[in-house]
Amino acid sequence: MLGRVDTTRTASLHALAVGPVPGTGPTLRLPPEWSGRADLGYDRLQGSHFPPAGGAEPPPAEATGPDPLADSPLWQARRLVELAVAGGRRTVAEQLRGSSRSTGGTPGSARLRRAGFHTAAELGSALAAEAGRRGRDAFGRSTDPDPDRYARAWLAAAVHLAATERALVRATWQVARPPVAASAR
Repeated sequence: MLGRVDTTRTASLHALAVGPVPGTGPTLRLPPEWSGRADLGYDRLQGSHFPPAGGAEPPPAEATGPDPLADSPLWQARRLVELAVAGGRRTVAEQLRGSSRSTGGTPGSARLRRAGFHTAAELGSALAAEAGRRGRDAFGRSTDPDPDRYARAWLAAAVHLAATERALVRATWQVARPPVAASAR
């Protein structure tokens, strides 16, 4: 398979062309005029191009490990940003009310700081603080909080999170190059 790397998604490749695997069992059967490959943007693969279903053993299932993105410290920040949209200010405040007593801040903020994502931790904490903010009038009654401040806090957290995730995905696709020796410069 020949493909183009999708730098916006982790481990994603857009297939551009395919061909049969030489020296293996049943594989693609392409017409001779295709020169042993199918251009997926131009050629249309038909059922006759594939080996019969009964003639080949299905490939063994690969053992997959834990999802590196789901286990990343940014997952908690992503969850908070999505909760702020889906549930709104009160849902975020309620969610954080129980967890802030036990962890001393927003869920995942310490984990983000340990991983070096200090800005993401700060923006998540600011969003949580704004979600729980309740103003009082001159008589001590609760007033409606400013929706613009909450929107700005959410927007800052969402934009930073998207940029951080994009940079991390791009970094996973970059080829590691050995350092250049001083004499080669």
